[in-house]
Amino acid sequence: MTDTALHPRKSAGTVGAGQWTERTFKEGTTKLTGRRAAQASSNRDVPESLRMAHFQDPDLTRQLEWAVEGSLSNDGLADYHAENFSDKLPHLHYEESAQYFIQAQRAHSEGEDWKAVIAEAAADDTARHPGGTLAGDYAPPIATHQRGYQQGTLTTGSKYTGYRDATEICKDIRTELKAATEANYLPAGLKYSVTNDKYSGGQAVNVSVQGVTDEDRIMGSTDLNRHGEIADLPEVDELKKRVAAIADAYNRTDIDGQSDYYNVAYSSRTQIETDRDREFREREAAKRRAARTK
Repeated sequence: MTDTALHPRKSAGTVGAGQWTERTFKEGTTKLTGRRAAQASSNRDVPESLRMAHFQDPDLTRQLEWAVEGSLSNDGLADYHAENFSDKLPHLHYEESAQYFIQAQRAHSEGEDWKAVIAEAAADDTARHPGGTLAGDYAPPIATHQRGYQQGTLTTGSKYTGYRDATEICKDIRTELKAATEANYLPAGLKYSVTNDKYSGGQAVNVSVQGVTDEDRIMGSTDLNRHGEIADLPEVDELKKRVAAIADAYNRTDIDGQSDYYNVAYSSRTQIETDRDREFREREAAKRRAARTK
């Protein structure tokens, strides 16, 4: 294997989907040895408002192994498997992911420990993420799931201790958001509006994340969503998931959609404020200030 050409093609759902680029990598162009590659910068830039501790996808190594095995299977899709391998390592520069790909192919063909090469590539990509790692001994909230009513699912937050008033829960959520930010589980510099509503038969907790601009949400993205618009960065969804997990850490829900069964300690809603939402909030705040001065 002296010459492996990787021709990255823009993936489906992106601007110019299906078009092949002209980049070609020849073995020997870039030499990577062990962990030295991890000292370099990320191939992706992530806005400050979305930089938070990054964790390796548990499926990443298997996906990379599949790409290498596929490239050696003579299925006529060698270029596809090479692209797929590179796409799974977005924080490595193209030549670096290509070198890992070639090393894994060679090790596989020669009966060596090719999975060790895969593990190193995955760890290298994870370490390059601009978000860094988790600080201190902070433990992210983890809910437990078990069978609920009929076909439903009973989900219990890690901090659930029984039914409590939403006002008190909001105080705990604010404390937890602060701790998560200090531990780099959530990005620094963001603000959170944590409010509650009470109504006949229930209560609700609402969390709004403030400080992520519309420009930040799509910075550098070329993927398209189902509406044909530029898709949000993956960090946007990850941020929302983490905040929602914190908001639901004190909750217990038993929901069965088939029978319309809905039994929760409180309803919860998490959103990331858009520029339009921010402008409306600021206008309303200005009106309230003006009314107080009259």
